[in-house]
Amino acid sequence: MSSIKKVIEVLASSEKSFEDALQRALTEASTTVQGIKSIYIKDQSCRVRDNKIVEYRVTAKISFEVMHKWDPSAQHQPAAAIDSPTPAGDGSPDYSQVQIKTQPDLPRDVEPGGSATEPQSGGGYSG
Repeated sequence: MSSIKKVIEVLASSEKSFEDALQRALTEASTTVQGIKSIYIKDQSCRVRDNKIVEYRVTAKISFEVMHKWDPSAQHQPAAAIDSPTPAGDGSPDYSQVQIKTQPDLPRDVEPGGSATEPQSGGGYSG
């Protein structure tokens, strides 16, 4: 059976080297993506200050297998997230401790008026 692959594009940087930047991209992606098979360097660049390279940057494409079925014995299992359901005694999800927010954390009053293009509203061109 052939597998289906998915590709994501990531940006990463390092003060050491391109190789370190790639490893950082791979390490970070592997925290949420399983079955990574390859990494392709799409672009690389450097940030320069006082005629010295101060940062190595990469744009990379990471390919991984699409998981068709959840497998509890998979090679990597991320730590349980906060507010995630836990299995009940019969294996079904128990949502009793999951808190659902129905209101935003920081409600704010919106004042009518203003324009995105008027300087007094913070927009437009400053002179």
